[in-house]
Amino acid sequence: MTILPKELFSLEKTNHIQPVWFVGHGSPMNALADNPFTQHLNQLGKTVLEQNTPKAVLIISAHWLTRGTFVQASAKPKIIYDFGGFPPALHTFPYPAVGDSEEANLLATHSGKIHATTEWGLDHGAWTVLCHLFPNAELPCFEVSIDYGQPLEYHVSLAQELQFLRERGVLILGSGNIVHNLRASMANLGNGREAFGYDWAQEFDAWSSQKIQDKDLKALINYEGAPGGMESVPTPDHYIPMLYSLALARKGEDVHFTYDELVYGGISMRCFEIK
Repeated sequence: MTILPKELFSLEKTNHIQPVWFVGHGSPMNALADNPFTQHLNQLGKTVLEQNTPKAVLIISAHWLTRGTFVQASAKPKIIYDFGGFPPALHTFPYPAVGDSEEANLLATHSGKIHATTEWGLDHGAWTVLCHLFPNAELPCFEVSIDYGQPLEYHVSLAQELQFLRERGVLILGSGNIVHNLRASMANLGNGREAFGYDWAQEFDAWSSQKIQDKDLKALINYEGAPGGMESVPTPDHYIPMLYSLALARKGEDVHFTYDELVYGGISMRCFEIK
């Protein structure tokens, strides 16, 4: 890998800074679905391709948890079927993704905390979303992992080391779920009770959406004391990608909610865009 001095990183700025997205990805079965959520993703992808085509997509997925922070630098990332108990069609779902070794290695060079690796690929937090956003796999894509041993403040701070990529034409996408209590939701899978939220999920969704709109990262880091906070975020793995996305908001940029739904009682599909 060629090591470039940091002062050269800005030479390839594009005319338009790319937006930042957060997507509540929900069940892997969405990869096979045609529903309001997947239709929303499809329209979101079409719009960005028409208005401001990205050079590549960087995903921070709730499903790549590591010790240390890594960036996936394969030219041809493998598709990872990191789940069980789903139909065979999901376990063999094709998404012909290509990677972006140049941008991945550049990020690793730029950051003292992020290390390049080829040992990962695209997990279901990435490809089940990308297959609807960009069904033709037009854009190179790569992932950054979540150092799961670090406090939430670490991730908010580290997000700033991704900021320069937006100027280089890279769209940054956090993929998780703001409300994600799988244990409380399992009983509602397949019983016809899909589009609803428990009281605590509704309370936390309302509280967190206001804090996101206000870009109040301090409050969102300290979510445990919020209404429904402990029930909605029993573990922070699906919550952390939202913090990365919101932390990338620049002065003067607004948060726009693009989709809003509570499903299975305890999962929020809320999505937003920053630009």
